[in-house]
Amino acid sequence: MPPRKSVGGDAPRRNEKETNWAIKKPDAEPLLRADIQHDVLSEIFNDRTFLFTAPVDQSAAPAEPIYLNFDQLYLEAILSSLKTTQNLRSKLIDNPAFAISFCKIALLINVGRVNTTMAFYPNMKTALRTYHPVPSLQADEPSRKDMQDAPRIKGILKGCYLDWEVTDQAQTLKDVATRLASPELTRGPPTTVVTLIFHLFNEASWVTEKYFPPGYDLLDLFYPSAIPSKSRARAFLSVVHHMLENRSFINDFASSTPPPLPLKVPIALTQQPEPGAAKENVDTQEELDYAKDMKLLRVGIVKTVPAYARREEELKGRETRRVEKEAERHAAAEGGAEPAKKRRRMDRKGKKVSNARMMQESKDTVVEILPEGWQADEWDRTEPKYSGLPSTWQRIKRDMLNNRDPDYDSDEDDAWDYDVLLRRQLVTVVNPATGVRAPPQELKEYAEWLRRRDAGEPDEDAASVGTGVAGEEDRSEAGGDDD
Repeated sequence: MPPRKSVGGDAPRRNEKETNWAIKKPDAEPLLRADIQHDVLSEIFNDRTFLFTAPVDQSAAPAEPIYLNFDQLYLEAILSSLKTTQNLRSKLIDNPAFAISFCKIALLINVGRVNTTMAFYPNMKTALRTYHPVPSLQADEPSRKDMQDAPRIKGILKGCYLDWEVTDQAQTLKDVATRLASPELTRGPPTTVVTLIFHLFNEASWVTEKYFPPGYDLLDLFYPSAIPSKSRARAFLSVVHHMLENRSFINDFASSTPPPLPLKVPIALTQQPEPGAAKENVDTQEELDYAKDMKLLRVGIVKTVPAYARREEELKGRETRRVEKEAERHAAAEGGAEPAKKRRRMDRKGKKVSNARMMQESKDTVVEILPEGWQADEWDRTEPKYSGLPSTWQRIKRDMLNNRDPDYDSDEDDAWDYDVLLRRQLVTVVNPATGVRAPPQELKEYAEWLRRRDAGEPDEDAASVGTGVAGEEDRSEAGGDDD
């Protein structure tokens, strides 16, 4: 959702559009045409009536200005971003269809409709983001394969600067207007179109007050509504063109003219569609079939990710507890009994304490459950030489003596608390082949180490390990051999 900024006063309370501005959907649910207002995006990127001055090097020799359409200007900003890789830049240049689809998703992120918790490829396995296919913008193989996730795209957008403003970026719309009116800016725009759009929606309330007719606001341009897509696209382009091309833009901040202020292309919004106009944002059957296939594919991938399984179990448990509490309250209300009060925790003196304090006090109490003398155990009598196990045991002991989780560098998603480690009856490691935690003696390599020791065979890693010193690769998980 766009941050709320109000020039010259406090921000008012949030309305429905601001509260629901960022699209929110469960994992694997598609972003359909109505969700992203696909027809508005198409009208914006297909427009050929608004011309924008192309960015130029201020130190270059004077030359005639070059004018670009909005789609060309936006793509140029992304190609010039400090965070755009050479690989992505080549794909955007070589495939115009993919470039337009990429720019449309980037614009949704730019205005805040798509937040950084979304990804657009189904094999995404982190529990921090959710996967959402965009059928209307992923109609071809490159768009399905090479579309990046929202955090990376937003990083690209944040790196969109002109050459001369890398160390001095505009922070507000007024900064943009001041630069545009400055005599030092002899040619080219005052900033990139991407940066302007960020500021435009950061100060949405001011923009609405200055330029939009009563009953409409800036968020109406990208929020689902009955306003025709073409008029919304023209209103968006008119405001952007005014702020990038009109040197009198600075006067809008001190204008005594009652709003809405006049623009070169007036904003004309209406709830009535044009006579005979077709229904907008209708998904094709092919797009719906693709969304269904991707949802089924995603369900199969999620089943292989433990973090997702744990999260689903937690959500189901929370819902179950919520339903049970609702039933208890309902039953108590029908029986005329007062609702049960939440039980408070007490300290030793009988005083009420918060859960946070109880957790902090429990962390300060260490219960010793490890075998007596574990600090001095060298583990050099039950494992073969050069196995790497001694160095692993030394690392585990060092970590535990320093009150550090021995699994801090493991492949598991969540680190365990130290009190959980203290409850373990034995020091164990994760078997990289099975993912099961067990004593090192249960690793399949352990029997092979014993056989080599008894047969007098040299260890395969002896040459790289040296005499009694494990290499860096042996320090990861119990010195396992590479299969």
